[in-house]
Amino acid sequence: MTASFWARARKGLYCEYLDKDEAREMKTLVLCVDRDDDLGVKAGVSGPVIGREENVRAAQKLGLADPEDVDTNSMLSAVSLYDDLVKKGMEAEIATITGDIHVGVQSDLVLTRQLENLLELVKPDRAILVSDGEEDEHIYPMVSSRVKIDSVKRVFVKQSESLEGFYYLLIHGLKDVKVRSKWVLPVALILIVIGSLYLALNIIRFGESGDLNLIPGMGVYSILIVLGVYLIWWAFEFGQKVSRLRTMVRQGSLSIPFALVGIMLILIGIFLGLDSVSAYTSTLLPDQVSLALAGVIFVEVAIWPIILAVFSIESGRTMMSFLHNGHLRWSSIIFLLSVMAIGFIIQGVADGIHYFLGQNSEAETLLIYAEIITGVLVAIFSAVLSASMRGAGRPDKEESAS
Repeated sequence: MTASFWARARKGLYCEYLDKDEAREMKTLVLCVDRDDDLGVKAGVSGPVIGREENVRAAQKLGLADPEDVDTNSMLSAVSLYDDLVKKGMEAEIATITGDIHVGVQSDLVLTRQLENLLELVKPDRAILVSDGEEDEHIYPMVSSRVKIDSVKRVFVKQSESLEGFYYLLIHGLKDVKVRSKWVLPVALILIVIGSLYLALNIIRFGESGDLNLIPGMGVYSILIVLGVYLIWWAFEFGQKVSRLRTMVRQGSLSIPFALVGIMLILIGIFLGLDSVSAYTSTLLPDQVSLALAGVIFVEVAIWPIILAVFSIESGRTMMSFLHNGHLRWSSIIFLLSVMAIGFIIQGVADGIHYFLGQNSEAETLLIYAEIITGVLVAIFSAVLSASMRGAGRPDKEESAS
């Protein structure tokens, strides 16, 4: 072997040790993300949580509050990774940032604000992101745009075979409010709508014919309505919200009048819808009544009072936030735009079904297209606004009330 070969080899070996020394001088941030703020909701710990001892204590509080929460394992895994880096002689820091229970724009704005404060305080050269799943990894572009990410560590929780059964997943999954709101609400709404329509038709038929055989069916449909209302009450924990409502009444909260107006609008929408169904069925014989057309008529009349009810309730919350914080929340505006888009689309689809079932005039087809297109355009505008706000990473406190 020539001397030049050994010279190149020594040079490469020197560069390797130089890179290791430089790596030790660089500061690494081990970053754990809790996007839905389980740490704050369950353990009462607000982010960011900085430092090894603070993260261990926060993980212990979360583990005691909910031993099955995977965020506990993520935080302990981040602590273990931090200890490994320190043992290797590397300068490192560990932190956990938390979002908000309303996952989406609101939680990402909170995460962005905490991340920027954390980076300004720690001043890391690179970061390692510790995540318990794809939901928390939505923050990856947000972090990578502010600091170099060397690695993403995903934490998987080991379970015994007995815990992987359908019963365990069903029972423990339904304990989560987020899971209940996604899966129980559609079932409850279906039960309420079907029960209300069939009950209204049976009441009308009973009034016309006086047939006592219709009474058992009316009882069954009443049970469906009560079951649907109970599922909604249970899924959204309205019992706890009622107790909080009492506290808000004592404090003179401004959102209560708006909520009462919203409830009245919902009742008005339901009564108007039932009245329209009654007017439709009164002109036909019982055998000529189309249940599908009756349901479409109910939706056509009831949808906008219900949409206005949602606007009223959310407006009350937005005004309370403005009075407390001095600024409007972009998440509320995006939510209202999304609700408006849903209203236009549902109205257009219902009018379209009514057109094909009822054989209305061709002039109404232009209105159907206009309603659906308007809903789609409003939904696109809402999505673009949400994406631009998330990309800009602007916290709520920078939003003006104009």
